Amino acid sequence: MTQPQRRGTATATAGTPSPWPGFLTAYFGWVFDYFEVIFLSVALVTISQELGFGTEGIALVIAVQLLAFGVGGLVFGQISDRLGRKTALQWSIILFAVATLARAFTPNIEYLVVFSIIAGIGLGGEYGAGQSLVSETVKDRSRGKWSSFLYSGIFVGIMLGGIYGSTVLQWVGWRWAFAIAAVPVLLLLVTRRWIPESEVWEKEKAENGTVRFAELLHWRFIGVLLLCVVTASLQLLAYYGVTALMPSYLVSTAGFSLTTASWWIFFTGVAGLVGATAAALVIDRIGRRVTLTSFALLGAVAAGSVVVIWTQMDQNIPVSMIGFFFLYAAFGGTASVFGSLFSEVFPTRVRGTGVSAALQLARGVSAAAPLIAGALYPIFGYLPLIIGAAGLLVVLAVMARVFPERTAQSITSVGVDGGNPLA
Repeated sequence: MTQPQRRGTATATAGTPSPWPGFLTAYFGWVFDYFEVIFLSVALVTISQELGFGTEGIALVIAVQLLAFGVGGLVFGQISDRLGRKTALQWSIILFAVATLARAFTPNIEYLVVFSIIAGIGLGGEYGAGQSLVSETVKDRSRGKWSSFLYSGIFVGIMLGGIYGSTVLQWVGWRWAFAIAAVPVLLLLVTRRWIPESEVWEKEKAENGTVRFAELLHWRFIGVLLLCVVTASLQLLAYYGVTALMPSYLVSTAGFSLTTASWWIFFTGVAGLVGATAAALVIDRIGRRVTLTSFALLGAVAAGSVVVIWTQMDQNIPVSMIGFFFLYAAFGGTASVFGSLFSEVFPTRVRGTGVSAALQLARGVSAAAPLIAGALYPIFGYLPLIIGAAGLLVVLAVMARVFPERTAQSITSVGVDGGNPLA
């Protein structure tokens, strides 16, 4: 992962007297990430009508923000490794807060695209820096639990974004809705001034200096990064392949009202939160690989049950909802493993870049899912999308076996002195 000629090895013990300040600031940043994604997708319907652009414009705004996530992951990953986890978290939230507030005053789609890029870069930096901070400030034996609970924040964000878009947006309009949404983000910025920096990162920098760009080109780093990107992409492609067009399907084909379809978003958030919480409770007991494999296979079985009753779903809505609940619980459980799994294959000096880039580049890859779903659905219907998700989850279960099992091991022991991080 890193070059062999290092001047020393950080040996600080992971864990501080209270991991809560760092965890909470990272958690709420991750909540705001998916809150913004869901809220923007809802608000764009109204914004496009007022500013005079159509479906292509909506797709453009969403696409540039997804691409900006990847840019933000790389940029703030480097800031996290060079200047510290705290610094990266402060500047990422500044960009996001400024862009969120600015969108309340956007006069046309051109400005909206620019503000969405800025917001995307800021949001892209949230997870990697936050996850690295959490991994380095909690006790090794409970790192999996804290990391899974951290990831569960996305499902809280999904639920809040769905509720906000169906209530506040309707009451005050999209401009005021963006302005109001910026307030808690600004408060989060203020609180981040007082969070402690990772002692593990500080010791690493003091003993070995700032990470060199050449280390990011080393085959160990690139190989592990690609493994993590592929693994996360399998999960995200399965998730977005099923999710992207479901509200549209419920309204246009299943006969649901728009309001009822909006509650579908809330339902998936609840199921995902249950899955992530369940994973958090077992991951430090049974390990990362078994947890990821178990939830991936649960998702594949749940998707299979939905396929079996698909043609009679309208007569068996309660039964089909059970299948979908376990499918989205499995999505939550699998995704929540990535925080600890990825943190434990990147050394401290490149952990911020590695974790951040892995997830955000995978989010960029997952942008293909709605495009694929959009091409298949008009021809073959929705069933192939669910079958495809089941297949991807099976592959994900197999991929889990490639990773090393580092449950309860010291976070500072990864890739020491140029050793193989996957050994």
